[in-house]
Amino acid sequence: MSRELRRLRRQLAERGEAWPWAWLEALGEPSAEPLPEVPEGLDRRRFLQLMGASLALAGLGACGEPPDEAVARVEQEPLRSPGQASDYATAVPFAGIAQPVLGHCIDGRPLKLEGNPEHPCCGGASDAFTQAAILQLYDPDRSQVPRHLGRESGWAQVQGELFALQRRHDRDRGAGLHLVLGASSSPTLARQLQALRQRWPRACFYQGDAYGERNAADGLYQAFGQPLTARLRLENVQALVCLDADLLGPGPRQTAWQRGWAQRRRAAAAGQGQARIHVAEGVPSLTGAAACARLPAAPWQLPHLALALARALGEALPGSPQLDEAQRRWAVQAAAALRGAGREALVCVGAQQPAQLQALAARLNQRLGGLGHSHDYIAPLLLEDSPAAPWEPLAALLPRIADGAVDSLLLLDCNPLHACAEGEQLRQAMQDVPWRLHAGLVHDESAAECHWHLPLSHPLESWSDARAADGSACLVQPLVRPLYATPGLHQLLEMLLNGARGDGHALLRQTWAEHDLPAWRAALERGWIESAPPAATPGQAALPALVLPAAANLVASVRPDPAVWDGRLANLGWLQELPRPISSLTWGNVIGVAPRLAERYGLANGECLRVEIDGQRLEGPVWIEPGQADGLLALTAGYGRQRAGRLGNGVGFAVRALPAGVPAQAVSRCEATGERMPLAITQAQHRLPEGAAPALRRVSRAEPPAAPALLPTRSGEGPQWAMLIDLDLCTGCNACVVACQAENNIPVVGAEQVAAGRAMHWLRIDHYYQGDAEAPRSAFQPRPCMHCERAPCEAGCPVEATLHGSDGLNQMVYNRCIGTRTCAAYCPYKVRRFNWYDWTAGAPPSLQAQRNPEVSVRGRGVMEKCTYCVQRIGAARLAAREQGLDWQAGEGSEAVRTACQQACPSQAIAFGNLQRSDGEPARGRRSPRHYALLEELDTRPRTTYLARIDDEPGAPGDGR
Repeated sequence: MSRELRRLRRQLAERGEAWPWAWLEALGEPSAEPLPEVPEGLDRRRFLQLMGASLALAGLGACGEPPDEAVARVEQEPLRSPGQASDYATAVPFAGIAQPVLGHCIDGRPLKLEGNPEHPCCGGASDAFTQAAILQLYDPDRSQVPRHLGRESGWAQVQGELFALQRRHDRDRGAGLHLVLGASSSPTLARQLQALRQRWPRACFYQGDAYGERNAADGLYQAFGQPLTARLRLENVQALVCLDADLLGPGPRQTAWQRGWAQRRRAAAAGQGQARIHVAEGVPSLTGAAACARLPAAPWQLPHLALALARALGEALPGSPQLDEAQRRWAVQAAAALRGAGREALVCVGAQQPAQLQALAARLNQRLGGLGHSHDYIAPLLLEDSPAAPWEPLAALLPRIADGAVDSLLLLDCNPLHACAEGEQLRQAMQDVPWRLHAGLVHDESAAECHWHLPLSHPLESWSDARAADGSACLVQPLVRPLYATPGLHQLLEMLLNGARGDGHALLRQTWAEHDLPAWRAALERGWIESAPPAATPGQAALPALVLPAAANLVASVRPDPAVWDGRLANLGWLQELPRPISSLTWGNVIGVAPRLAERYGLANGECLRVEIDGQRLEGPVWIEPGQADGLLALTAGYGRQRAGRLGNGVGFAVRALPAGVPAQAVSRCEATGERMPLAITQAQHRLPEGAAPALRRVSRAEPPAAPALLPTRSGEGPQWAMLIDLDLCTGCNACVVACQAENNIPVVGAEQVAAGRAMHWLRIDHYYQGDAEAPRSAFQPRPCMHCERAPCEAGCPVEATLHGSDGLNQMVYNRCIGTRTCAAYCPYKVRRFNWYDWTAGAPPSLQAQRNPEVSVRGRGVMEKCTYCVQRIGAARLAAREQGLDWQAGEGSEAVRTACQQACPSQAIAFGNLQRSDGEPARGRRSPRHYALLEELDTRPRTTYLARIDDEPGAPGDGR
């Protein structure tokens, strides 16, 4: 790899730092890097597992209409199926925070989730996790019946056990009762836990999620003396400084924050102020990729940077920050940007950082005067942070078990044995607890160590509530009756309290009893209740004592995976096969290292390391990540699972989360094993022709870009469709990729096929670097089918399976395709996919539940590609005809939204009729930033781009 790094530096010197490059090996000789070798055959068992997961995956015998109490929306989406279609406003909780969605159902089958367009947090957008939640509903490995000591049991036996538990703890007022719960913001759960605490006041509650917000909550408590949650308004922020805070990256608030920042970027592009991000971080992130100034900084360097920043802003803090020249320059620029923006400035610290850094950020934000403008504070959203019912850290449970104080242990909707730092210790200690119960969607690692396991219903088939990022209470109403005889979490707690399961809807109504029936039905139709906590008015923030750590030789950080998170989503094939935003890795995790560290150790991608961290021994393949801080190993949790399900078991290597408030731990051992592991990486696949103009273009905000490209549109009857992608807004979050997969029945093919270049995604997001490998700039470029007006694929197809429609679409006739793959060879954009295996063969009717009936299910031997969601265009055409509109004149065409466009949180994708001069695609083509990919070939693509805008890292208003 040191040879590759030298080659990179030589080529950058020849081509200039503006030349975009995709990955280190890609800078070698074009023909010297063959695809990884994989067996030609495919294991039958693995084939069936993948086929089952990529289709709909569940026995559908119990599937039917939603419960009678569910309320569909009055204003439905245009008819998209010959069946009976309905949309229901509901929500999907993720890491405790509600994601407001509309569930699209046809003939009683939930098929697709979209963001709720009326909710202010999402405005119709969503993230990759939310798009994949529909697949989790149909997961074939979900638990269906209770288990006792590993054997199937019945709910009558469960009721008997819970009755005995009640009698036992009524005598001791709950002294031996201990509950571990997953993160939640549910008001109904808060009400039930309060009732449980009143009945058993000596019961104890613990956090069962490793990646919560406890550090941030503790920091705000240190600053203001009261528990608070920060609510960010990024649309008002001209200067944003992030210390290891990935606001635009994966997490429960990603959609809301991306929408806010995209709004600010649009305003800045129109000349209304600035939109600059300064980031200091150890591991490259989506926020770092969007930054105008990004500094690779190891975890021990962040407190020093924070101290320098605070002093530059006028805070008198003791200590002497140890910074090199690059770090001092970054701190000066960041401080200047904050001062120049004033109340439109914001400082954010990552949730994994210590509470002292969180408190310092609150102090700096108060000094900048942004309260009520760039941010405000509300009461904690998560129950674990609420002062009314505080939950203790999981570590507090261990000594109580050792002391024999725990008689009954309940693990509810969480998997702490796999996800939490104390998981292994808890596994050993639990053997001394006389009575143990687990409740969750899957019989997972924690369930295997309990006497009882109780299956829970999925949120899409149960009643509940949860708070969104803005604090509003979203109502979770079922899209379908439970597929199995399983209760929701609220029903299970009702059994624990009162002996009977109860009705989920009635339990929810008890929480919101002040709403009469008309108001309640209106709230269900809308999807939420406007009940956000009022903004708090905190006093003067205290100045925290900041500990400056010493430099370390080698440390490791552990973050949740951007696709499977902490492992709870490991059995979802859509997410396992989703290329990670920065590395484009699929189906596994790696040990990320910096280029300089790779040079010192003589490492190459795929070579295995043996690492020991605080007694934890692990082995995994290396991935050299440009822009990562030297002296840091980057690890992702969520892998190495043994009880995730057929797809998630045995994928990757297990990594324990770090304790709360510990951003990194020292590495006591790091050595190469001499082994090599193949990696399923997509970034090097489907590359553009050698010698072509750079695919990614940047323009300076200070210098006007070149004149717009001239792309005459071929005339035709009716609407002329085109797509415009604004690279200045795209953050590479992958929401569009999963939305396309869910909409178009795109199969999952597995790690071996991905490594062979056979991934089936119709839309991919390429990640490009510019500059030196140690600190490059990053940018993303989504690449669907270009729908060329002069399409080479159409000329090459011997059977005319690919044709050009009168509306500008490059059409595919699947039943005419004979699989010659000539069109793929002719396509210079490499956006066509060949179906090497019949992933749908032999699927019984019970596995067809999640398929979109409007999109054909392809068999083996055909080419597939993006169709601009032609089924949605057809639905809009039918709706226009029913309304008496003139479709040929373009009336009604504005209603068409592709799946990728609808999901995009930053609305970087615009789609519409080019004949409408006021439409976004037409307006974008008049922009000086507009360009077409490989426009020198004169293929005249209908998919075009707006160049990314580069900002200088100066202060707003300084003329730079």
